Amino acid sequence: METVRLQITGMTCAACSARIERTVAKLPGVARVTVSLPYAQAQVELDPRIVQTRQVIGRIRDIGYGAKDEPEDAASFNRRESRGYFSRFVLSALLSLPLFWAMLTHLPYGWGVPAPDWIHSPWLQLAAATVLQFYVGYPFYRGAYHAVKSGAANMDVLVALSTSLAYFYSHHLLFASLGHSGHESHVHLYFDTIGMILTAVLLGKWLETMAKGRALAAMSGLQRLQPRMIRVWRGGEETWIPLEELRVGDTAVVLPKERVSADGVVLDGRTEVDESFLTGEGRLAARAKGDRVYGGSYNLGGSIRVRVTAKAADSRLAGMIRLVEQAQHAKPAIQRRVDRISALLVPLMIGCAAATYALWAWRFAPGDYGQATRYAMAVLLVSCPCALGLAAPISILIASAVSARRGILFKEGRFIEGLPRIDRFLLDKTGTLTEGKPSLQAIETAGLPENYALRWAAALEKKSEHPLAKAIVAAAGKRGLIVPEAADTVERIGQGVAGTVEGRRIALGSAAWLRSAGVRPGPWERRAETADGRTRLQLARDGFWIGELVLEDRLKPESARAVGRLRTYGDVMMVTGDEGGAAARTAAAAGIGIVRANLMPEQKLELVRSLQAEGRKVAMIGDGVNDAAALAAADVGLVMDSGTDAAMQAGDVILTDGRLTRAAEAVALSRATMRNIRQNLGFSFLYNAVSIPLAAAGLLDPKAACLLMALSSLLVVGNSLRLMGQLGGRKEPSDDAVS
Repeated sequence: METVRLQITGMTCAACSARIERTVAKLPGVARVTVSLPYAQAQVELDPRIVQTRQVIGRIRDIGYGAKDEPEDAASFNRRESRGYFSRFVLSALLSLPLFWAMLTHLPYGWGVPAPDWIHSPWLQLAAATVLQFYVGYPFYRGAYHAVKSGAANMDVLVALSTSLAYFYSHHLLFASLGHSGHESHVHLYFDTIGMILTAVLLGKWLETMAKGRALAAMSGLQRLQPRMIRVWRGGEETWIPLEELRVGDTAVVLPKERVSADGVVLDGRTEVDESFLTGEGRLAARAKGDRVYGGSYNLGGSIRVRVTAKAADSRLAGMIRLVEQAQHAKPAIQRRVDRISALLVPLMIGCAAATYALWAWRFAPGDYGQATRYAMAVLLVSCPCALGLAAPISILIASAVSARRGILFKEGRFIEGLPRIDRFLLDKTGTLTEGKPSLQAIETAGLPENYALRWAAALEKKSEHPLAKAIVAAAGKRGLIVPEAADTVERIGQGVAGTVEGRRIALGSAAWLRSAGVRPGPWERRAETADGRTRLQLARDGFWIGELVLEDRLKPESARAVGRLRTYGDVMMVTGDEGGAAARTAAAAGIGIVRANLMPEQKLELVRSLQAEGRKVAMIGDGVNDAAALAAADVGLVMDSGTDAAMQAGDVILTDGRLTRAAEAVALSRATMRNIRQNLGFSFLYNAVSIPLAAAGLLDPKAACLLMALSSLLVVGNSLRLMGQLGGRKEPSDDAVS
């Protein structure tokens, strides 16, 4: 299967996106299609052996929309769309000015506005209305024609029908009065309604695109981190190359106050970088030779040279952008239901308008066709499903963009919908609750200074790649100790290591190994091997025990606080392959009461499925390596990103800085987003439930109905933008603040 993205033009409401999805989905070889109204893009999964991209584009064009296989930057497209709506709005307002002026002269209770006689000329009104109807309103006619041609209906149909009713009915009244008297007599015309409708609709669409632009700005902030040109070292000199020409193995040159241009490893130089786009934290990270850096981070220190390890399309930043964009295209279930309702609502409202006309023209006010026409127009205008179609997409767009800045990447919008329903959180131990690597916790000696024992142990482990060895060497480095060289080292896998250090025979390993090696009996023999999850290494010098090094995989500083927050959303359980003592010790420190230890990966998977069979909604939180099966089976899988591609692929939500507090933030963010969507939907349904009966009952003038329709869309978009402030201000306190 192949996934293609297409730029779509001509969409005006949710009914348009739903119609494109239905049409393209019918093509053979198309497995899945999603259309994002805010992005004005379609994402199509297809089998290229059966259907080609050009066929999909052709099918979209056949139903009246523009399509091309070179998607534009969403923010740029939005600006161009906004300029188009603004231009038409200004023209519509100028042409409507004489119509509105004439209307204002008829205000009741003596509030009328004075106007010259020529303003009341029906011929002037006819001329202005004709340009409005057939030039300014042409895009609505075109959209309505293609919609009806394909057997569907959208907002364009409603606007075209209502304005056409107003135009041709007023046209009829004007020429009917001319025929009766030989010249035009004073007759109430509805040309001003056309101006009101088109001006209000275009103003609403312009403001709507402006609001969407604010939401898209957060997303385009990630895209702006990618440079178009990159400075590299080639042929003994610096040169600039386009981003697309960057190759793995190139040497990128990054000067102070510049963005790191590519993912790679520092070859030389020392600096500090701001990786807040990746981690969500504003702390600076020190980087020197051998350290990894990521494209998009900001270099605040000295110049560095970076050996490129990934092409631009495969960089971490590019991956983040793809995930955020994918979250817009993969719609949550609630949005798909709303799209289906919106697609049905337009033809239903056309039927309501026809019924309204018939009832008023032949029953409630027989023969008063003008009144029946006005009420039918009001129903058509007030019932446009714009607000309903915008209820979910704008909120999802904002949530995806804000969460990306916070180090939380949702692969699809449906996971934003799924997280609030979770009632059981399964947490892996190593790398999730703990740091994922051992560290030296304590040194106990028989009257010998600790640093002496640590120097000798580090000398034995200096060249080893074992995690315990690295922890001992790192501890010596932190204390600033000068580690001597060891000679004649002998390592026994799983037991220990021995060698000569500064003329002394030093041995480091398990108690059983030292005993078998003939170390003389002493207090260390009475030290029981405790099942507390700690590793205890015994140190001997010249056949005598001199100390013990205690190592363990430490709990992350934020884990207990994160677990506390997760427990407010559901039950928390630790699932780990570690032995029971280590698991119990870590669980107690983190505040977890339910522990399942000694689990193989397939047993974690079985546990997830058994909980789901009981009706539980399960979230698995792991490191994306040995938890892959459980992450995939869970209702939502959250990955503590280890920086590998495997981690990016394993789960549904990526926590880019590997902090467990981000999991709790993701749940809180999802809950706020779904609450915002439900508010939008509640308002939209309430608006339709109240306004449509009022319009059908003759209590809403077409002009008022038009304004209500525009205001409903703006209120929904405004409420969604309020979410940006809520999510931007809701953040976990830093670990430094609680440590």
